[in-house]
Amino acid sequence: MSKKSQTPPADATPENLEKAIDKYQRQEVMRMLKAGALSGLDAEKHAETCRRLVGLRSMEIMDFLSRQKEPFTADMLQLDFDVFQNRDFVRELLTKYSKKFDLSDEKECEALFAVACTVDNEKTVKQLIRLKKAVASYPMIGSASMPIFEQITAIPDGLMHDDDRVRLYLQAFLSADWELKLVFMQDAKIDYFLKNTDGKTAADLLEERIRTFKYDNGKKGRLMKLQEEQALKMLRKMESEREQSSDKKKLSLKIKILILCICVAAAAVIGAGIGYYLAHYSASAETTEDVSAEKE
Repeated sequence: MSKKSQTPPADATPENLEKAIDKYQRQEVMRMLKAGALSGLDAEKHAETCRRLVGLRSMEIMDFLSRQKEPFTADMLQLDFDVFQNRDFVRELLTKYSKKFDLSDEKECEALFAVACTVDNEKTVKQLIRLKKAVASYPMIGSASMPIFEQITAIPDGLMHDDDRVRLYLQAFLSADWELKLVFMQDAKIDYFLKNTDGKTAADLLEERIRTFKYDNGKKGRLMKLQEEQALKMLRKMESEREQSSDKKKLSLKIKILILCICVAAAAVIGAGIGYYLAHYSASAETTEDVSAEKE
């Protein structure tokens, strides 16, 4: 190979790479990456450039980056997720390059968990829960899709603080599919009336939000408030039924205890009666025997 062919193109500079990214020139970007356009960048600039490269939604470019020594980061994946193409692409990246992320860093895991919930990547959520990582981000499960929300049952008991669990339930009740999530929690026997350290349930927090949140005056805001009011109404009804059921159980328990006490008392009386009878009968039998002996 000639010396000339080994020399990187003079135009393969970070500045020209940025211009090519701006113009969405994927092939030109790929050419400059292969020519070493990323070399010489400091860590911060390298991370920002990689995030912009993800935005090009090119698997060829991502394959190239995956062969570099630098790990992938959750920050790289922070795109505009209102664009469904971005969500689909990042979801695919999380699945294909799951081993490229540094899961030894808890903060990185928390950010990655948040991204996975946003783009509906069930595999990443399951993996982090299995590893007991990113616990601080678990409340985001509440606002995620049903397949991810159902992973709530995979969270080991005691791993989440009650405050975080209440936040999770609140997010579930704020989501558009709150009815499905409520039914799932009922079937899974999850106590969504759990109280946080302030003694408040998710329903209490929802009521506070409805009372204090400034909803948009447009149709979207009105529909959001109506949905949350419906969720609160249902929760309060269920809470009332639960309290009534609890009162009935308490009354039933009191009655059972009372009956038990009566039975015990009755048994004691009967026992005492039997004892008296046996003692009296024994004494009578002895007297009879003595009289018979005298006659003889």
